[in-house]
Amino acid sequence: MLRNSRGIASLFLGGSKSRLQWLLKTEIAPLTYAALATTTKSTQADDHIVQEKSLLNLTDVSTIIQSGIDGGSSVKAFQAIQVLSDWVEVKKVDFKNDIEKDENFGRLLALLERDSQLNNPLVVLNGLKNLHRLGLSDDAYVIQCAENHLLWNVRKVSIPVLLTILRFQVQHQNTELQKKVLKETIDTVQRRWVEVKGAKEIQIIYSNHELFSLDFLGRLDDRTIELAEEMSYVELSGIFCALGTVKRRATPVLRALAFHMAKQEDKLPPKQLSNILFAMYSLSFPDQVLLEKVGKDLIPQVASITRPPVIGAILFCMGQMRWRQQSLLEVISEWVENNTDSCRINDLVSLVLTLACVTYTPTNAETLFMKIISKLDNSSISRETVWLDVVWSLALLGRATNDHIASVLDPSFASKTRSVAQHLRMGIKLKLLNINAVAKLMMQSYNGPFLDTADFRDIIITQSRNELLLSKHVQSMLHNFLPPPKYIQENIQTPLGIFVDCEIAVDQKGKPIPIQDYSDNFGEANSAKPLPEGATKMIVFVWDYKDYTIGSQELTGVNKLAVYLMEKIGYKVVQVPYFEYNMRGKTIKNIQYLENKIKEAAGVL
Repeated sequence: MLRNSRGIASLFLGGSKSRLQWLLKTEIAPLTYAALATTTKSTQADDHIVQEKSLLNLTDVSTIIQSGIDGGSSVKAFQAIQVLSDWVEVKKVDFKNDIEKDENFGRLLALLERDSQLNNPLVVLNGLKNLHRLGLSDDAYVIQCAENHLLWNVRKVSIPVLLTILRFQVQHQNTELQKKVLKETIDTVQRRWVEVKGAKEIQIIYSNHELFSLDFLGRLDDRTIELAEEMSYVELSGIFCALGTVKRRATPVLRALAFHMAKQEDKLPPKQLSNILFAMYSLSFPDQVLLEKVGKDLIPQVASITRPPVIGAILFCMGQMRWRQQSLLEVISEWVENNTDSCRINDLVSLVLTLACVTYTPTNAETLFMKIISKLDNSSISRETVWLDVVWSLALLGRATNDHIASVLDPSFASKTRSVAQHLRMGIKLKLLNINAVAKLMMQSYNGPFLDTADFRDIIITQSRNELLLSKHVQSMLHNFLPPPKYIQENIQTPLGIFVDCEIAVDQKGKPIPIQDYSDNFGEANSAKPLPEGATKMIVFVWDYKDYTIGSQELTGVNKLAVYLMEKIGYKVVQVPYFEYNMRGKTIKNIQYLENKIKEAAGVL
C-alpha cells in the first residue's frame, strides 16, 4: 500500500541513483515529490527538505499555491498539490470555493502540464492521485497530460511500479484515455510475466484477476506454487487472503499456500489469523492441517485480544465452516464471559449460532449464558430473521426459555417474515417447525402458542448432489430386503422440520414388517394398526460429509436435534455415515452392513 512518508524522505534524499531506484521499487511512494525528483548532490537534497518544510508550515491556500509556482519548479508544484489535496481530504478547505477560485491556481496547473514529461512516472502517478483527491474532473487537461505520460512509460518501468499504476488506474475508467492506459498496463504485465517474482506483486494481480487472460493466470499460478516455499508466513497469508477476497478458487495454489503456511513456526496476530479463516470460508477450502495451525496459534493469543469484532469474526468463520475446535471455543467462551459488556450484539449472536452449529457446550456455559441471554432479546435484535436464528440456536443448545419460544411461535411473528426474500422463506419455516417440535417434545413447562403445521405442508427440503447420490445408493441397497413401498417409505418431509431418508418397521426379531400399516406421520395422526408387541419403528438417516463438523465426527446441531426428536417420538434411529458406507463396495457387503445396522438398532444383534 502506498503511504505518505514525509518523515522518511530525509533518509533517502542524499542517496545515490541506485538507492533512489531501490526506493521506487519498494513502493514507499508517495514520498514527497522533492525526495523522488532529487539529484545525487546532497546540497540540492538539503534545499528540497527546507523547501518542503517551509511549504508545510504555510497556513493559507494562496500562499501555498504561490510557493508552488515560485521558481518554476514542477517539484515544488507537486508539493503544493499534495499539501492542498491533504487539506481537501480532511475538509480543512473546499476545492471549489477555496482553491479553484484562486487566481494563481491555473498557473500552478500549467506548470504541471508543461513539466510532467520530465518527471519519473511514479512521481507523475502520485501527482495524478493528488489531483483526483483535490477534486479535478477526469477530463481536466492536467490529468490527461499525466495519463499520457503514464501511457508512454508503462513499458519502461519496473513490474512493481507497473502494478502500482494498474492498481490506481483500475479505479479510474471514465474516459477513453484512462481505459487505454489500463489496457496497455495489463498487456505489458502479461508480456513480462517472467518478471513477476514478489509476493506483493502476485497479491495485486490476484486481487485484479478478472483483468487478465486465463493463460497468464495459469502461468502466475505455476509461479506462485514455485515461489511459495521461499515466502514468509505474512506473504503466504497475504496471497491466500487475496484469493479469498476475490473468491478465486485455484485449488493447486491454495493447497501449496496452505501447506507452506502450516509448516511455519512463526505466529501471526489474531486479526490476520481471522482473515485466513475468512478466506478458507469464502473459498470453501477448510484445509484440516492449516486449521490446526491457525487454532494452535490462536488459542494462546485469545486472552490478549482487545477488539470484540475480531472475536466475532473468528466465531462467524468457525460456525460457517462447522469447525469444532474445542480448545479454541473454550478460550473464546471465557473471553466473551469476561468481556460481555464490551461485545456488540452481533458478536454475542455469532457465539450462540456457532456453538449451536457445532453442538458444543463450553465448561462455563451456566455463567456464560446467564450473562449473554439477558442482552439478547427481540428489542436488541430488530431483524426478525436474526432473532429467529438466535432462538433456534438456543433451542438446539437446550437454553431457550418459554419466552424465547413464544416470541417466534406467536402468529404475529410468522406474518412479519412474509416480506423476506423467497429463497429464505423455506429456511425460516424449517426453523419454526424445529422450534415447535422442541416446545412440544422437550419443554414440558411450555404453555405458549404452537404452530398449525397444516400451514407448512409446502415445505420441500432439498439435498445437494452428493447427498442425493449417497442417499439413493443406500436406498437401493435397502430395497434388496425392504421392498418399497410396502416395507419402506422414503424421502419424507416431516412436520418436525426434519428430512428422513427412510422409515421402516421391524418385529422383535428384527425382521421387516409393512410400515404402511403403522405409520402415523411422525406423531401427527393415528396409525392404521397398533404395533405388534416387541416391534419397533425405525428411521434411517444417511449422513454426508456436510452433516458433520470439521475436526471431529460430531453431527452438526440441527442433525443432532433430528436424532433426538425422533427418539422422543418413539423411533429407533439407524445412522449411516459417509465414512462407514462405501458406495464402491460390493453389493453383498453393503446389504450386510445395512442389515446389521438395523438389527443393532433393534437390539437383536
